[in-house]
Amino acid sequence: MQLSDLQKAVEAGEIDTVIVATPDMQGRLVGKRLTARHFLAGGQDGVGTCSVVLTWGHNHSLDPGYALSGWDNGYPDMIVVPEMSTLASYAWSERTAFVMGNAKLPGGGEIDVAPRTVLAKQIAALEKRGLKPSFASELEFYLLRETPETAYEKGYVNLSPKHSVMHPETLMRTSEDEHYFGPLRNFLEASGVEVEMFKAEYSPGQVEINLQHQQAMKSADNHLLLKAAAKEIALSQGMLASFMAKIHEDMGGSSCHVHMSLSNEDGSSAFANGADGREATELMTHFIGGLTTYIRDIFLFFAPNTNSYRRLQPNTFAPNAVTWGEDNRTVAFRMVGKGKARRIENRIPGADINPYLAYSAMIAAGLRGVDEKLRPAGEAQSGNAYSMSDTPLLPQTLDEAIEAFETSDLISDVFGKSFRDHYANYGKQTSRAARVAVTDFERRMLLMDI
Repeated sequence: MQLSDLQKAVEAGEIDTVIVATPDMQGRLVGKRLTARHFLAGGQDGVGTCSVVLTWGHNHSLDPGYALSGWDNGYPDMIVVPEMSTLASYAWSERTAFVMGNAKLPGGGEIDVAPRTVLAKQIAALEKRGLKPSFASELEFYLLRETPETAYEKGYVNLSPKHSVMHPETLMRTSEDEHYFGPLRNFLEASGVEVEMFKAEYSPGQVEINLQHQQAMKSADNHLLLKAAAKEIALSQGMLASFMAKIHEDMGGSSCHVHMSLSNEDGSSAFANGADGREATELMTHFIGGLTTYIRDIFLFFAPNTNSYRRLQPNTFAPNAVTWGEDNRTVAFRMVGKGKARRIENRIPGADINPYLAYSAMIAAGLRGVDEKLRPAGEAQSGNAYSMSDTPLLPQTLDEAIEAFETSDLISDVFGKSFRDHYANYGKQTSRAARVAVTDFERRMLLMDI
């Protein structure tokens, strides 16, 4: 949608509201609904909001330890400046348009911890080398036969998924759910979010949506719009959509497999060699070398919550070790595709990631591998990678990932110390909040037993 299209739609009474939003640390959209009249009169220059949105916790707690925003500096303003190229219909909300914005200081200065700014810098680092990144997210989530009120009343336990039995991959299950999938698919397409497919995932009530690959920033924006649509349309139908990495110990985890490809300036693949387009280029080999070598440094952005680590278990299609291989779904980094579709699939992330940060981390580690001409760690795995006892394990806890992140030269060199301190604090505050919580598991194990 162009600005002139918006003006015409407003004049015709077809649009009366414009949402201006930006991602927070957790990968949630935060924003404001403006009257279309106000947006056209001056909202394009920026919308003020409190900088707390880039420092608060999952439950919107006012966590200490941030230089950007806190009690010590009075929680100052920031400005969300619309990126007009993202202007589109918010089709699942009547007469509403949407535009993604970049978080800026009131004077227009950069906020180096803002997720879109972080990714923009990594895209620029690739473009300096004549490379263009494309990404695609494969998101899994659960549909629950609950509402916010019923989930609260149940204490967030014993929640009912939309279905009671498994029917992974079956057409019947998607037909049962077409009342939800149909509007979601069509509204996303109408909003410029291109969808490849929906399918029934492994556990009851679990689904997967694959988005079409796009240039990096567009892909990350689409990822967040998908989550927004999935949640809002589910609410409109009396359901909840949850993107937790592991919703229950007896149910499958929800992943976000991230597919990444690189193209040269002429549009050819920077990853593909050989007559059949399947042979890895030296650049692709070194890129995987960087990912496998620096995986601990960047792991916080693939598993950002204590719950993320519940999902990373052997023999669950969620990797627990530093492995790689060709078309092998048991490894952490899977090489797949041919020609322009030659790509790296990162199978580590769960559905709880912030895509801007996860994409940025992959680019940073991969480029370091290219610069240092690194080879991938270990040998390519063609069999069951879970059975390999001599491969290094991925971080097993959030605390372990935080320590690796906070002491990483890669993070400090590429993203800067203020960025490192900001997101290390985010990890610590998240871990601390979980550490003091009394869980349902503890009550079940200990209430009557000691």
